[in-house]
Amino acid sequence: MAAFEELKGRVAVVTGAAQGIGRATATTLAAHGMAVVVVDLNDARGGMVVREIEQAGGRATYVHADVGTAAGCHAMVDTAVQGFGGVYALVNNARWHPHVPLTEIVESDWDRSQAVLLKSHYLASKYAIPHMIAGGGGAIVGISSVHAIQVTDNEASYEAAKAGINALMRSIACAYGPQNIRANAIMPGGIVTDVKQSAWETNLEQQALTRLQNPIGRPGFAQDIANAVLFLVSDLASFVTGESLVVDGGMSIQLAGVATHKALAWERAGRPGA
Repeated sequence: MAAFEELKGRVAVVTGAAQGIGRATATTLAAHGMAVVVVDLNDARGGMVVREIEQAGGRATYVHADVGTAAGCHAMVDTAVQGFGGVYALVNNARWHPHVPLTEIVESDWDRSQAVLLKSHYLASKYAIPHMIAGGGGAIVGISSVHAIQVTDNEASYEAAKAGINALMRSIACAYGPQNIRANAIMPGGIVTDVKQSAWETNLEQQALTRLQNPIGRPGFAQDIANAVLFLVSDLASFVTGESLVVDGGMSIQLAGVATHKALAWERAGRPGA
């Protein structure tokens, strides 16, 4: 059987799918024959993704849903079941979080960020898993981040949630592996998405710094993450579960001092390439 041939006719639910990693994931899964439920709050962009998939010959539908709520997650899973007959793959990707110091985070913003970033993974899985079991199995992918293990300033709520995603995927993998359900996390590094593309192309300094920070020498793109999702939901990954797959061009394997030394040398050399 050709690679990914088994995905044809299966159903995927992708949250945060109106742009960026979610959009790339939705279009990639659809290109390999999956029917895709595109979930977002941005109706205009979400509709564009559905049309893009349909114009390429694929099947998709859009659901306006707040994934931080039980009602929103139930609605998107119900749409997949009623519209396409079930759920095989669940890709939780939606995000929202404040960029302020911990002591300045308003409690309601903390709660909202945890609802979107982490609680949504629990709720979506809760509603999808029974249908996966009924269908003979499935695959859950949580989009985490290297921020789950490496931290920076003003990202406390984001980093706490991303670490939680990794643990939740391991828990689901253990609990539902006997029902042929696999669960894995993907930990992207710095990713240039469609909404960041133009800014990236004109920021020569950031491009030069990225070449120093990533051994591969380039940034990640949304398609890099979509390709990892494709692998994890496919039968090629049938023996992979409970893992947190780092997709960051090697950024996180360097000692911090190595990257700093490179950056300082680049600064002393007059910032070549910037």
